[in-house]
Amino acid sequence: MRLICQSDSEFRRRPMPPRNCAGLAVSLFGALVLLAVLPSRTGALVHASQDDAQLKSRQGIDWGRQNKLPPWMTSITEGADQAIAVVLGQSLKPDGSAPQVLLDRAAMARKLLKQGTVKKVIVSGGDPAGVGFTEASTTARVLVKAGIPLEVIIQESQATTTAENAWFVLRWIPKGTGRVYIVTSDFHMPRATYIFQEVFNHFYAMMEETYRDDPQWTSPSKRYPRLELVQAPTASFCGANASLNRDHTTGADINEFSLAKRARDELKFLGSGEVSRSMYGQPLSNILYIWPIQINVTKDPENGPNFKAAMATAMNTAEGLCECVSPPQEGGVELPYPLQLPVPQQRQGSSDWRDICPDMMV
Repeated sequence: MRLICQSDSEFRRRPMPPRNCAGLAVSLFGALVLLAVLPSRTGALVHASQDDAQLKSRQGIDWGRQNKLPPWMTSITEGADQAIAVVLGQSLKPDGSAPQVLLDRAAMARKLLKQGTVKKVIVSGGDPAGVGFTEASTTARVLVKAGIPLEVIIQESQATTTAENAWFVLRWIPKGTGRVYIVTSDFHMPRATYIFQEVFNHFYAMMEETYRDDPQWTSPSKRYPRLELVQAPTASFCGANASLNRDHTTGADINEFSLAKRARDELKFLGSGEVSRSMYGQPLSNILYIWPIQINVTKDPENGPNFKAAMATAMNTAEGLCECVSPPQEGGVELPYPLQLPVPQQRQGSSDWRDICPDMMV
């Protein structure tokens, strides 16, 4: 997989407030009265109204925009330059507003669009924080406020985990796409990349097994088209004021954790085996599994090198961000950004992940 990094120099913006919508109710009793008074003409009008309603109902799900599963119909074109950006969600604040890391990701997506690097942006994320609206809708509002046309934004509002981000975006791949830019924060990128690799590989293998004997699949190789994954990490705010974090407060909002803790926790999720265990068998955590898909990463021939690269990158990331003891929100004394993006995938220091930033171990 070719990995590149887009520089993170965009300004940060606040999300727009949600808009109110008014509905229109039609009285069934009134329609029946009209039918009794004007049986001939009104009957035709009512049938037309019903036809319009059915048409609108059919238009509610635009199947033409969605990726088709059969390999001879898929929207994926392996090797094509056409690209999309997938902006991964982040739990919203208790008041429903977007945290800084989500604004940073939206700014990166805006930059990729303005540069012409990507054609569309998929904003992915449900409402795992239970604030009443989705991460996808909040990110979409941020992008629209920043001047991004609504028609280039695709909202994926089902995902509550990174694994579900990867799985559900496959439904919305535009026709002719060959490349996917993963847009997420520096601390999240190693785990996110590994999960996308394993979820996508599971999808390809499942499709190959399903359609292998279908006479409509005339490809001699019987190899499902692949998407190239490209990293587009954002640089988080690195602060020196430890009094601003709630790293050791039970029940604290995740957005109040220090950047150092966020990076160290991500490393622990990988190093402890929680990531792979949560995608297969009985869920051992509430973080990563996909319902109802089971992904046994040991069945993937590419899992070994994928995991090794993810661990090296996660260790390098956590080690570099260990001094960032403030939450990744602007405020307090800012330290020079300690990482070089993209973060190297080779490890030169300790090979034991437990040795990295041990003070942040939970």
